[in-house]
Amino acid sequence: MNAEPTRPADEEPPDAAAPADLPLFGPLGAALASLKKSIENRSAEAPQEREEEKPEPLPLVDEEELAAIADPRERERERRKKLDIYRQFPNALQRAKQKSAELIAERNKVVMLTPWSDDKRAAPNAVFRSALFPALNTKQGRRYVENHKVYSVGGLEVTFTGKQFDQSDLDVYLEILHFAKDTPLGQPVKFSAYAMLKALGRATGNANHKWLHSVLIRLRGGTVEMLTEKARLFGGLIEGGIRDEITKHYEVIINPSYAKFFGFGLWSSIDLEQRRQLAQKSTAKALHAYYSTHTDPAPHRYATLAGIVGLENKNHREMKASLIRAHEVLKQIGFLLDYEAGPDKIAAKVTMTPGQQRRHAIKKITKAPKTP
Repeated sequence: MNAEPTRPADEEPPDAAAPADLPLFGPLGAALASLKKSIENRSAEAPQEREEEKPEPLPLVDEEELAAIADPRERERERRKKLDIYRQFPNALQRAKQKSAELIAERNKVVMLTPWSDDKRAAPNAVFRSALFPALNTKQGRRYVENHKVYSVGGLEVTFTGKQFDQSDLDVYLEILHFAKDTPLGQPVKFSAYAMLKALGRATGNANHKWLHSVLIRLRGGTVEMLTEKARLFGGLIEGGIRDEITKHYEVIINPSYAKFFGFGLWSSIDLEQRRQLAQKSTAKALHAYYSTHTDPAPHRYATLAGIVGLENKNHREMKASLIRAHEVLKQIGFLLDYEAGPDKIAAKVTMTPGQQRRHAIKKITKAPKTP
């Protein structure tokens, strides 16, 4: 008969309960149970304590104001002050919440440019009725100006800081606005350098790629300040962008603040084919843009037109001759029906489209004096 194998004296049977699993009784057991419960309670309270350490949130308008304070201690002091005020004055908290809701709604609002046809290009009248894009000739170097008051008409006040724009820069800006027609303002406007250069009627070689990029840098770098009855707007015409160095595709963001100038009666469109025919004739291009904001322009003094198109460094005789030549060019391409050049003023008659003729007739009727 085989003997059962012996087990070392200090080895417990496999199914023996561990001492930790054995219930404890008496004072020691009660003390351990109390300690265990205390530890569990502390563990449960710890996350709550950590949550209480987080700063109490404030309405968005206040949070953005506090975020501008660099010193954390100062920021926390200001937070406590605001919280104390809101505890004492609940109505103030409600007003801050309402302002925050309005701010969020404004930021989430989709703003689109007013649509125009593909055979047109459009911009605010503030652009076309000022010398923001002057008629610089190729021999004129661009000047860097600071807080320069740009010549403008119609009660508009425009100030510019940066390297001067010109009419070729306006060509690019008009195309960017055209690409942006179907894109909510504030979202990137996407186009390729090739498509932009083709739209401008330029060759697509490396030299023009560099030229295009320099124009975008200039449009971004120039600060335009426009004063309206209700607000003073300032910033770059574009806010910046990205260029893919492999595909040469751009993503450019237009400054959405200038969408205000696309409101009713504040913008105009120009005939694209006519502008292309003007090619490098910068004075004629600037006049074409300006007269496109009118259906029946009044006679203008030569000095006034020279200011609007940005003619510089010309004596009166040269300035007058340059403007008359530009009017003749505009007549040749069919934009002007005719013009009459006097000694001090020049009168231009614009060729109106059927739609413009109807609007002009309605305008004349509404302005006509009432018969008694």
